[in-house]
Amino acid sequence: MIFNNSIKYGLISKMFHWYMAFIILTILLIGNLSEHLSGKIYDVSMVLHNSLGILIFLLVFLRLFWRWSTKIPKKIVTHKFFNYLSNLSFFIFYFGMIFAPITGYLLMNIEGNNISFFGYELPQFIDQNRDFEILSHQIHGIMGDLLLYTFLLHILAAGYHHWIRKDDSFKRIKFE
Repeated sequence: MIFNNSIKYGLISKMFHWYMAFIILTILLIGNLSEHLSGKIYDVSMVLHNSLGILIFLLVFLRLFWRWSTKIPKKIVTHKFFNYLSNLSFFIFYFGMIFAPITGYLLMNIEGNNISFFGYELPQFIDQNRDFEILSHQIHGIMGDLLLYTFLLHILAAGYHHWIRKDDSFKRIKFE
């Protein structure tokens, strides 16, 4: 089944969900480990981190287009508070997937570094400015932390649905 229906997600939605989750986890891992790297390994890890960040930025708009152009399965939980948390985490995820790459791109500009997307040089939008380097690094770090903590809460919620409530939430999004 390629398209979503009222009960479960289709192949395209599942691919967006799982592949983007893997890419985001990779980005977060590289971003956190990069503080402990140096030399050529650091350079390669940053190219990968930046390229995957830009890829997420592009994919999120395709994912939103897909979400808005296809049916979304009905929510399983009807409790107002849980629906509120679900909607809030949705907003935070998309906010993070859009603004973490933007702040990362600007951070690279502010640091005066070249930005490449899997080897293709991209333009700089602002000039190097060491006065804003610490602030932009902190903002980008906060965006990453926001994604990480929301991701962890999402995993906890999935576990709650799967093992405690024993509902079909996980079955709706997993590959079969």
